[in-house]
Amino acid sequence: MAILLFILRLIGWVLLAVLVLVLIALFLPLGLQLSYQPDSLRVAARYGPLHFTLWPHSGTRAKPADKPAKPAAQSLPPAVSKTVEGDKASVTVRVEPEQPAARCAPQPTTAGTNAAHSAATAPKPEQKEKEEKSTGGLPLGISARIDAAMQLLTDDPMAFARCMLGHTGWLGRQLLRAVRIRHLDIFWTAHTEEASSTAELYGAELALFNNLLAFAQQRISLQSDRLWLEPDFTGQRAGERTVSFELISCAAVLLWLVLRLLHRLWVDPQLKPAASQS
Repeated sequence: MAILLFILRLIGWVLLAVLVLVLIALFLPLGLQLSYQPDSLRVAARYGPLHFTLWPHSGTRAKPADKPAKPAAQSLPPAVSKTVEGDKASVTVRVEPEQPAARCAPQPTTAGTNAAHSAATAPKPEQKEKEEKSTGGLPLGISARIDAAMQLLTDDPMAFARCMLGHTGWLGRQLLRAVRIRHLDIFWTAHTEEASSTAELYGAELALFNNLLAFAQQRISLQSDRLWLEPDFTGQRAGERTVSFELISCAAVLLWLVLRLLHRLWVDPQLKPAASQS
């Protein structure tokens, strides 16, 4: 009895440790880092303390070395026999006659035998339908809903587009609430060939920049480190342009949004099969 209690207690501690690890994994920050300069673009993903570079790729696979060409097969010299007669020598070449290839006797087959064999081995229509349903269908009626969506796309493409836009619009609004922008760093210069045009471009870009910043702050959580826009009359600072930021969210929140999106698609009356609608 004591051994059984010890085993049950050990299993309980193991399950508790697994649950704690899953909760920690779900609540770790998940982010996407982007850094742009005129000569480079870098995109990296971050999951907790782990960092993964998405672009540019760290390395390329080495191409396999070309295999050395095999030496051509050398033909064997024919058999030669020499006979000596006095001071003269005669050379005789022996040539063996080629043996005819063995012919395979065709097996006797008749059209009636082939037809009977194909008819006996061909599956019946009912059996074929059962096999397709048992092997090709996805569980929980997912294949039926996919077929209903494809049928809606075929019958009424505009209705399908409105349906998908409704779901993607809902997902976009939820992502704006769940995602945060951190460490926004922008340094941009306005430059044209003439000084007056540079000043006009600087004024227009400054107004656009302020409007976009106010629009973004109303809809998303944004924290900036540096926002700098200046006119470049000489054109020597064009290479110093920099845009970098980080999109941060939580893995649990993103998983919850995915589950809610799947539920919306599942209960959508336009994507239900005809049998379930009736």
